[in-house]
Amino acid sequence: MDDDVRSFGEELGRRVLARDWSGVREMLAPWMQRVLSADQVRAFFEDEYRSTLAGNGIDEMHHPDHPDPLLGGNGFMTASALREPIEFDGGRVRPLAPEVTDENVRYWMKLELPCSEEQADALDFDVFCEVWMALVATRDGLRVGYWSQGAY
Repeated sequence: MDDDVRSFGEELGRRVLARDWSGVREMLAPWMQRVLSADQVRAFFEDEYRSTLAGNGIDEMHHPDHPDPLLGGNGFMTASALREPIEFDGGRVRPLAPEVTDENVRYWMKLELPCSEEQADALDFDVFCEVWMALVATRDGLRVGYWSQGAY
């Protein structure tokens, strides 16, 4: 992972962990900013937190309290590959915007938001969510051009 990609992912993760939803929105590509408000960005994350919590029998809301995000992914994924039907998921196709192209996709990044050790002990799980995103090169630098909860 190139340094600029890592730095972008770390900054995005820190903004999510700080619940700086407007700041997270600023890191989205223009086409995503046009359709997502800061409140919708918050819901993208918090709805997944609620799902994880409910799946573990927890009714009250919690946010990840680990200070750092975990990053992974690969640099060989293309927009064309991301648009291919996902056969094991009924042929579903990811809803990538037409602005996401083979030429501008820089990295297919995995962002995990983990629990702290204490939180993991109390809640009995390790990670609140796993967001996969196509990082794209724009005239304003790297931005999130597409994201989903999970790789598929």
